[in-house]
Amino acid sequence: MPKKLSRKGLINKLDRIFSEYIRKKNADKKGFVTCITSQKKYHYSEVDAGHFISRKEMSTRWHEDNVWPQSRFDNRFRYGRQYVYSLSLEKKKQGLPKHLYNLSKETVKYSISDLEEMVEKYKNLLEKENKRLHL
Repeated sequence: MPKKLSRKGLINKLDRIFSEYIRKKNADKKGFVTCITSQKKYHYSEVDAGHFISRKEMSTRWHEDNVWPQSRFDNRFRYGRQYVYSLSLEKKKQGLPKHLYNLSKETVKYSISDLEEMVEKYKNLLEKENKRLHL
């Protein structure tokens, strides 16, 4: 029987699975995504899953509207280009940046079972994306 993961271990596992899911979910059939901030095309394996609201806010950390494919340069060296990111989100859905900001102010503490459920959910969704992309 495999050893149970700690809370931190589950969070790390969920981060990895969720990131891969977000990047593949937004990919075309050839595996290319558009960066949320630069609008340039990249292969999903060459981008980050960039967060609009920082990952430290647990209420939005795994919220699919908060995380989009983003060039590594914009995400890591340009601090996520927050303002441009907000404009892109507003184009996707009016009021989305404000909604995510308000949601980020809620206190959320996920239980071990919550985290395990999310790991399973995103594992299953990732499998579907892998099939869609023929991986």
